[in-house]
Amino acid sequence: MIYKFEVGQSVVPACPLRPSRNTYVVLKQLPLTSYEPQYWVQGVRSGVDCIVCESQIEAADDHRPSVSFAAMGTLETGIQSAKRS
Repeated sequence: MIYKFEVGQSVVPACPLRPSRNTYVVLKQLPLTSYEPQYWVQGVRSGVDCIVCESQIEAADDHRPSVSFAAMGTLETGIQSAKRS
């Protein structure tokens, strides 16, 4: 068996329970003991870690953010300029 995800790679749940998709980072590829590879992952925002099967996650690179980074920069700039006023 070959691992699909590398240590340090960002992943998201394949079937999220909530509309906002939390991002996780692969901390470790676990030894092959079941019918599919398993990973130890940790939430980027929450810090919560768990073990997941390969079928439960997808590469985060395959998904576009809901808000573009350009828009985020505009929002931050607007907030900073409002604080200066």
